[in-house]
Amino acid sequence: MSFRRYFRLDGADAMPGVEDDLIGDGRWALPPANLLLSSDGRTWSGVAAETRRHTAAEVPEMIADRTVVALALRGNPDAVIHRRGNGLRQVTPAATGTFWLCPQGIAEDSIRITGDIPEMLHIYLPHQPFRALSREDDYPDLDALTVVYAAGPYDVWIAEVGRTIAAELAFETASGRLLVETAALTLAASLAHRHVGGSLPVVTGGRRLHALDAVRLARVRDYIAANLDDDIGVGDLAAVACLSQFHFIRAFKAATGLPPHRYLGLQRLERAKVMLRLGRMPLADVALACRFSSQANFTRAFRRAVGVPPGAYRSRRQ
Repeated sequence: MSFRRYFRLDGADAMPGVEDDLIGDGRWALPPANLLLSSDGRTWSGVAAETRRHTAAEVPEMIADRTVVALALRGNPDAVIHRRGNGLRQVTPAATGTFWLCPQGIAEDSIRITGDIPEMLHIYLPHQPFRALSREDDYPDLDALTVVYAAGPYDVWIAEVGRTIAAELAFETASGRLLVETAALTLAASLAHRHVGGSLPVVTGGRRLHALDAVRLARVRDYIAANLDDDIGVGDLAAVACLSQFHFIRAFKAATGLPPHRYLGLQRLERAKVMLRLGRMPLADVALACRFSSQANFTRAFRRAVGVPPGAYRSRRQ
């Protein structure tokens, strides 16, 4: 029996005559016609994602090259997904909020969708977030392969992370990379707590969570201020603080009251305010200078944060 892969780590083994969609560093083997949105072309690290419309069909056999988390964003309770992975059969109605997990290396030799599903989010996690967690005291034996092959009607953490990533796919924000990479680590932690085979040993007396000390916090703030033009990721900031990514996220929030992506977004909005007050640069150029993907996304974020659109803010300040 031949299998197609969820991900190929390079394009060399693409099926002849099949035009696959690029997703992050790999390739997805479903028909391009069903693709709604994709993280292809984004600079995310440690996670990729896409949204798809699924029609009633038999899906080709697949092997997951990365951990796959699927979430019905707009489901159909009358549609049922029948699937079999490593001999385990599952029958799950595709209502909104339903999730499916497929660990890396699982061979799904039977997938049948009985009805149309308007919008499904697929999140792809390589080893990076699991490796980052495994370096934390609470997760000494975590590996992507310990995630179970499972499906369920609702999981609050999967739903929350899924909505966050889906929103970023639809409307790219100024700190989207940092946001999504943080969400990927959160999702990996949720899978470690709730969806692993057996039970991971809990290490007592592990590292206590401390806020970033003043020296490290100053270094991180200085780095952000000096690199607002650049595409900043969790790994960049964690390296400046000399901490693991997962520990840095929590320590930064404990010190500032804000997650890193929120702090970065606010700094870029403050920069936008200065640019609007001091010059006549077109709004589209201000948006790009502050790492927004479009003027529309910039206007939406600015209005939400400041209360007025950027054009009105400029008029009032001049």
